[in-house]
Amino acid sequence: MIKKPHLYYIFLFIFSIFFPGVSYAFSKDTAIIIKSQDLSAYNNVVEGFKRECVDNHITISAIYNLNGKMKVGREMLRKIKKKNPDIILTIGVLATTLAKEEIKDIPILFCMVINHEKFQLVESNITGISNEIAIESQVKGYQTLLDSLRNIGVIYDPSNTGNIIDNAVQQMKDAGIKLIKREITSSKMVGEALHDLIGKIDALWILPDRTVVTKESFDLIKSITLKNKIPLLCTTDVFVKSGALMAVFSDYGEIGRQAAQLVRKILQLSSSNSLGIVYPDTFKLAINSLTAQKLGLKIDTIQEKPHVVVYP
Repeated sequence: MIKKPHLYYIFLFIFSIFFPGVSYAFSKDTAIIIKSQDLSAYNNVVEGFKRECVDNHITISAIYNLNGKMKVGREMLRKIKKKNPDIILTIGVLATTLAKEEIKDIPILFCMVINHEKFQLVESNITGISNEIAIESQVKGYQTLLDSLRNIGVIYDPSNTGNIIDNAVQQMKDAGIKLIKREITSSKMVGEALHDLIGKIDALWILPDRTVVTKESFDLIKSITLKNKIPLLCTTDVFVKSGALMAVFSDYGEIGRQAAQLVRKILQLSSSNSLGIVYPDTFKLAINSLTAQKLGLKIDTIQEKPHVVVYP
């Protein structure tokens, strides 16, 4: 004998036909989003997350913006904890570090945290999407334009990005690249370090290191590398817009999409609520066409690819 379907499910089926965009509101799992502040990059993550939540049957019950305020953020986190969502998505350093301090029994997924290892975000309830693209993917991205790339120079302050460099050395080696390092402790040392690398490297790799990259030092780096025909490689398209040759960087909407998929996996776990730290599963490639021209590089064969962005 065939059982008649419950009226609730009949209603849900009919509702989903006429209102497909909101059908996920009936789903069981709820997520709360916390942004560190109102930035376009963070908003792109939110939009990507919202779109993918529809297919993963996740309800976003609230979105909070901390506006960069720590005290307000702490009070907000305590209120959020009482709401007891199934999972919390944090975007940016402030939201993530405060969530780590205040919440221990609700799964947390973070993203958009530059150099996440500095903040010791390894906990049994925390999963993260690294802001840095995997080294292997970065190298492949750079080599689409620089196929003879073998020796990459990097200037860094060990107190800021030493952990990234330590991890990158072996990964670069595995990708067939020798990483030639120069340590500095002051932005005044950038020029000397860069001149010492000339003739030893095929390209210079710039990390988001506040000692290395200031407005003055970046202008100096651009000038010296361009004069010596050294491609300047970065991890954000912001520097490409300002004159660097190219960057391999995250697509923020895709980070949101990946976050929603990870939320589904985390909520299906039977014991631990952590999947550890994962890399972005896609990336974009930004190229400055004027800089490429000055370096004698042709971008015709790659500029039409869907993951490539050309400036200006």
